[in-house]
Amino acid sequence: MKKSVSRSSRGGFTLIEIVVSTALLAVVCTGFLMMTAANAGQLSGEQRLEQSNYNLSALAVEGEGEPTGETIAVEFGLEEGNGVREIFEQYEITESEEDTGNHMTFYRHR
Repeated sequence: MKKSVSRSSRGGFTLIEIVVSTALLAVVCTGFLMMTAANAGQLSGEQRLEQSNYNLSALAVEGEGEPTGETIAVEFGLEEGNGVREIFEQYEITESEEDTGNHMTFYRHR
């Protein structure tokens, strides 16, 4: 006599369950890959900006930069009433447009 195996006693998954789970996995993986690609692009841009800032700082230390004509005065006061006034001139340096077009404003002691 042949025993019939009921559907509930067999192990495994149905075809529809496999298709749905595969589709769900594909959606999750696609979202993860898109997020990773966007983060990589942003990180690349931040690295270019950081390198640009480093280059501009090096140029400023070497004495590069154009004066803007503005000044800032810093006054140091002592308790005895004596004080010192220091004047700083504002300079600006700009990286070329084909790079990032980044610019930096800085001050030098007069």
